[in-house]
Amino acid sequence: MKLTKGRILEFGFVLFMAVMLVTSIIEESWFDASVAGAGIISGLIPFFIEKTFKTELDSKMKVAYILFLFASQYLGSIVGLYGNGWWDTFLHLLSGIFLAFLGFDFFSRLDDDIRTEIPKRFLFVYIVVFSMAGAALWEMYEFTSDVVLNTTMQGNGNDDTMVDIIAGSLGGVLAAFFVVTLHQREKSKQKRHMKKSS
Repeated sequence: MKLTKGRILEFGFVLFMAVMLVTSIIEESWFDASVAGAGIISGLIPFFIEKTFKTELDSKMKVAYILFLFASQYLGSIVGLYGNGWWDTFLHLLSGIFLAFLGFDFFSRLDDDIRTEIPKRFLFVYIVVFSMAGAALWEMYEFTSDVVLNTTMQGNGNDDTMVDIIAGSLGGVLAAFFVVTLHQREKSKQKRHMKKSS
């Protein structure tokens, strides 16, 4: 098992949350303990995906994922930054950007010939829709949690849901412009390479 920067940060976060879990149990802070427990499980997801599917996730994606967990679970829930209304919206914007690059990571695993032939308009739409789908799935999770577990994740109901989906979608749109630029550069490089080879 290679100790990449992403893997070190991943296990560092899990260890940090484990310490938070023990501390919270000792102090009988059960909400913090539940968040820390969820943080441990969430932090290990990339590791289990790599082991299960025998693949290696992009290191930058893992770093972004762990930083997002830290911002949402520790800073947002345990420290209490969710008390500021803008923090939740800001994180949904970031999640849209993160999902866009996750979608691009999946796209980059296609064969070179197939990938470079795909038009930039299709890639743009794919990235935006991928982010929108992720935002919608998260709101389904929040709704289900509120109904089944009696939580209050959807705070202001429909208003909260729509603002979160719009923020996530906006993040996807912003990232899509950057992703399309990367795709165009890759196509240009391949064309230059083909000219040199011929």
